[in-house]
Amino acid sequence: MNAKHISLAGGVLLLGILPFLAGNAYLEHLLVLWMLYALLALSLNIIIGYLGELSFGHAAFVGVGAYTSAILSTQLGLPPLIGLPLAGLVAALFGLVIGYAALRVVGPQFAILTLGFGSILYTVTNHWVDVTRGPMGISNIPPLSLGPVTFTDARETYYLVLGLVLVVAFLCHALVNSRTGRAFIAVRENAPLAASLGVNVFHTKLLGFVVATAIAGVGGAIYAHYIKVITPDIMGVHNVAALIIVVVVGGRGTIVGPILGALVYIGLLESLRVAGPLRMVVFAALLTGTVVFLPGGLVSLWQRWRGNHKAENNATATTAPTTLPNAEGGAK
Repeated sequence: MNAKHISLAGGVLLLGILPFLAGNAYLEHLLVLWMLYALLALSLNIIIGYLGELSFGHAAFVGVGAYTSAILSTQLGLPPLIGLPLAGLVAALFGLVIGYAALRVVGPQFAILTLGFGSILYTVTNHWVDVTRGPMGISNIPPLSLGPVTFTDARETYYLVLGLVLVVAFLCHALVNSRTGRAFIAVRENAPLAASLGVNVFHTKLLGFVVATAIAGVGGAIYAHYIKVITPDIMGVHNVAALIIVVVVGGRGTIVGPILGALVYIGLLESLRVAGPLRMVVFAALLTGTVVFLPGGLVSLWQRWRGNHKAENNATATTAPTTLPNAEGGAK
């Protein structure tokens, strides 16, 4: 087991014992929010970090998943165990339709199209009172239950979402090292060149977009069952901005970056609660500073330190004096 595997095992162990170190229910609640934002950021990172496209409509798919599971459980009486995968499926279907239309353009036009589709979904949710109850939202959503286990408190929900975050992180790692993942990176770096090498650029982008929206739908469903009430605000622009901030500040195109960015976002969100609306000014400044001074995100600080540390070790090994043993066992 090398140092990387030891660090990974230590990080997972630390995440596992965090609820016991929190000390109170409020901090455990913040841990749940951290993992939820990490899960949603990992899904958005597939679009921003691996496909190289900026989506302003990701929060809409979170809302689609949340409303799907909430409606199935409160109005149709289906158990959340069924509602959870269906939420991911419905969000993926929306992602397929929207992606099929929007991914034919690139750059700012794609971002504007996703913003428009997100606004349409928000407006429909806000006015379709018979199904979504409009601005009042849906309340009394039952907690998640998987077989005999019911996730009624923050600690239980934390471990559920932590498990999903670890699974999605592992899948992202496997994706990057697979042929499909290499196609994603090729499309991100140079789409015309990737197409000349036989990569179907549109289908590759569509696949990544659908997978990302499916994960977002599952995350939204878990959020709905945890908070027990949802309103159209879950699809609002502030949530779109929050997810983009988490990905960019943490480090797009990485696995640890979105998790780290979610921690920073939730920590600052609570620390700056007394500042009220000025919180978004701080987040805007943080996003601007990261883009200007740390384009690789916070995770690049670790990568830079590790690179400098290796360079120092190599330099030390190169310049160290060497001695050759003579025939008597001494040194020349």
